[in-house]
Amino acid sequence: MISIFVSHTQEDAEYAEDIRTGLEECGYYVWRELPSLTLESVLHPSTIENVILGSAAVVLLWSSTAAQAEWVERHVLFAQQLKKLIVPILLDGTALPTTLVAVSPIESQGSCTHVIAQLVPLLPAVKSTDALIALSQRATHEFIRERKAAIEQAAKMLQRDEQREAVLALLEYLAHNDLMDGVRTKAQEVLDADASKAAAAPPSPHSGDSRHTLVVCCKNGHVSYFDKRYVCKASVEVPREFVQRAGRQLDELYLTCDTCGVEVVARVDCGDYR
Repeated sequence: MISIFVSHTQEDAEYAEDIRTGLEECGYYVWRELPSLTLESVLHPSTIENVILGSAAVVLLWSSTAAQAEWVERHVLFAQQLKKLIVPILLDGTALPTTLVAVSPIESQGSCTHVIAQLVPLLPAVKSTDALIALSQRATHEFIRERKAAIEQAAKMLQRDEQREAVLALLEYLAHNDLMDGVRTKAQEVLDADASKAAAAPPSPHSGDSRHTLVVCCKNGHVSYFDKRYVCKASVEVPREFVQRAGRQLDELYLTCDTCGVEVVARVDCGDYR
């Protein structure tokens, strides 16, 4: 069954429940944020990441409260890291982050039924046989043998040059974050083997490897591309500040629009690029 993750704040929980109900009536399995967090919820961050990893898409309920929520920001950053489809639903007039420019948002005016009717065509089909979706689901399986089998499947997809960037992002996550050493090692071996075959190329915002590309939109609507392998480096003179969001340090980069020269602020997880 195709899984969808709904990212929202507790203030928007009622609307999130309506979205969940509507999507499940259409045949999707929907995972949404926990109703409350307790001190016992120590595994919550890794649980959320695992759910997003196994989901075919993320539905983002965007509002003034979501714009201030650290965990919603983490959901978006992580989904972008994995090359997941993100579909924003605008609950009020709050502007989307500068890094969310790939998909046109859905306006929430009208009934939830109307919103669901707009949302479903943007999501993968309920009975999708997409290899990347199947890979993602297998990579989050509770059994170690299934996660290792997912890595073998990923290696074959790389050999076929199939959905390459998303597959590499998935392998990189497993290599750094899976709870089992054997899974991490196997994923790293596939990454190393692939890297040894790839021709070295200098970092470029237009290199074609979107895993490293930061896409931002300025206040005038212009889209600019930046290479995270360059702008994230501490040695590069890009104005920045550091913010703590949901237990992780993010770089708040002050960039310049390629078209009109206005300042664009983008929060980026630069941890792997320093």
